[in-house]
Amino acid sequence: MRQLAALVIGVSATHAQVGREVPPTLSAPDETGRIVSFGALRGQWVVLFFYPHDDTPGCTRQAKEFSRLHSEFQRLGAQVYGVSTQSSESHRAFKKKHNLTVPLLVDENGKLSDFFGVKRLMGLCSRDVVVINPQGMVALFRQGVSPDTSPKEILAWLKSNQNSGEAGK
Repeated sequence: MRQLAALVIGVSATHAQVGREVPPTLSAPDETGRIVSFGALRGQWVVLFFYPHDDTPGCTRQAKEFSRLHSEFQRLGAQVYGVSTQSSESHRAFKKKHNLTVPLLVDENGKLSDFFGVKRLMGLCSRDVVVINPQGMVALFRQGVSPDTSPKEILAWLKSNQNSGEAGK
């Protein structure tokens, strides 16, 4: 199993480099079926946390923590979305079961994970976080994040970079 993990980690992927523009036409449905367009999100920060699978222990902890911190992200002008390859029905059940407040985007066809360079193995996304600045540019791409610490780390990064003015450039 360790060899398989090393092989997956070693796979080269074109990922969204910091500074790369996110096309305004890029979009995905959320768990309700509403289409979320990245063009419509311009003017605010966007945090995408990619996770492997609905209702698994690590993914649940991560989604619950992003939900707990959701209002803090919103105070910073940031919209948070969870992203995985499960269906809208799976996402709705996951949200309801765990009282999640963050919207969940459906990436069944891999369009978002492909664009951002999030690796998939057997249909499951790796646990990565992408932050998009208000100008629609990738400001941060973190691969293989911890489900337990990534929500607080991303919030701290956003606070730090907003205060310094660096992330919005």
